Amino acid sequence: MGQHKVKMQNKIFLTPEEFNECESFAIKSAKTQREYRSGGTLNRPIWLIESDTKRGKVAEVVAKNFLEQFNIKGIKLDFEIYPRGEWDETDFVINNKKISIKSAKWFSKWLLLESKDINRGDIYDYYIFVTIDKDFKSGTVKGFTRKEDLENQQKTTLLKKGDHIPNTSTILDADNHCIQQDNLNSNWEVLIKEL
Repeated sequence: MGQHKVKMQNKIFLTPEEFNECESFAIKSAKTQREYRSGGTLNRPIWLIESDTKRGKVAEVVAKNFLEQFNIKGIKLDFEIYPRGEWDETDFVINNKKISIKSAKWFSKWLLLESKDINRGDIYDYYIFVTIDKDFKSGTVKGFTRKEDLENQQKTTLLKKGDHIPNTSTILDADNHCIQQDNLNSNWEVLIKEL
């Protein structure tokens, strides 16, 4: 009898408890967040900071639950509220590999990394791209990239503040390293072996 692969679910739904924890975190954390993104000048109102923070935390839960399908255990998420100007060092760590979860709205096709963070050496071993549905109660894991792929000009597009995200009307508020989701790696077995 031959072995057959189990199909992993890329679309992950939060439990009501997970959703409530993310929402509570976003409301509390938004009060200590910067109004500006790294390298940006757009002054974000508190409701937008809350929304961005909730999307990011939901994406972390989605990524954790997704990776647990591969029997990766012990992923710890940080729900601590930090003082203004301080934040957690990484979204999570697996076997000493630092992983950053990058979130976007459900229709987005681009993983965006603020160039200012990358240029100052704030680079993780892996970036996982997750799009979050409109109600913040589910998300889809799209793919991942390694830190060395950020320097690959064939995969990474460098966009300046004021540029449009390609094929959209969205104007960037800061310089970004951008990777189109088709250029992300979706061979999760490879990532799991590397972890």
